[in-house]
Amino acid sequence: MKKISKEILYREHSPKNKITDKVNQNEWFQVETQMNRGPDSNLVDQSLVDIFNKYRDDSMPDDRGNPSSGCIWVNNSNKGEILNIEIGDIETHEIGYTKYRGSTGAFPSYIESSIIGEVFKVVQIIDKQIVWNDDLSIPIKPMIGMVGLAPKHEARSNSWAGDWGGNFDIQEITTGATVQIPINHDGSLLHIGDMHAIQGDGEISGGGGIETGGTVLIKCHSSLRPLGMKWPRIINDDYIMTTAQARPAEDGFRIGLSEMLLWLENDYGIDKKEGFMLLAQVLEARVTQFVNPTYTYLLKLNKKYIY
Repeated sequence: MKKISKEILYREHSPKNKITDKVNQNEWFQVETQMNRGPDSNLVDQSLVDIFNKYRDDSMPDDRGNPSSGCIWVNNSNKGEILNIEIGDIETHEIGYTKYRGSTGAFPSYIESSIIGEVFKVVQIIDKQIVWNDDLSIPIKPMIGMVGLAPKHEARSNSWAGDWGGNFDIQEITTGATVQIPINHDGSLLHIGDMHAIQGDGEISGGGGIETGGTVLIKCHSSLRPLGMKWPRIINDDYIMTTAQARPAEDGFRIGLSEMLLWLENDYGIDKKEGFMLLAQVLEARVTQFVNPTYTYLLKLNKKYIY
């Protein structure tokens, strides 16, 4: 199995990024991801600092997060198609952290009545449990926060997400899911990073859920772009999902709803009028992150309602 290391990291999605690895379609490969920098090591509890620094160091840039492990060329994938990115097993490091700078889009600093200021927490991950404190452990729900292709014309910071994919911060991008993204350049130019051991809705702290690193198995294949598809889609055993990133967040919802209606009509033969009224009853939707430059809305339809 091909293994892609974190030796070369990019902090932007760009068609000008040098290709670091090439992979074949329909073959599993492993990607090693880099944990974000997090708090200064001199602030971390001495019982955790050694293991914390095993996976990062203070020389990492604090203002340029979500490094991607290289820029991956997918053989025989072509501009105008879509790339189907299947997420396999995820193995996290034994350490992680969450960090709040004192203000995010989810919890801005002007909400003075409950202001908390800057805070961080470093945690061990043991036997797939996040050791929160002596009384509480939380089962991990590992996810890949960032899955993207190079944008059509420009470079975009790994803080962003859009129709090229990128920093989704969607919990459903985990083992068993397939992410579908329109291809803007031959070879796809795939970027993977921003692993979380767990993340709550809204990603309210800004510095993750539990930011960590580790390895993830990936398998890709390209296919014809479905009629009407402009934004990424996600599929798992139970749901079809659309997503869009925008600010204000409700614009992301509206884009995602339009994408879902077109998907139902063009792929499942459910016309927009019927589809709209069906979604009014059974659509599931939420903001998964309220902290990036554009907010992420995820819209889900259980497959049991598709006829």
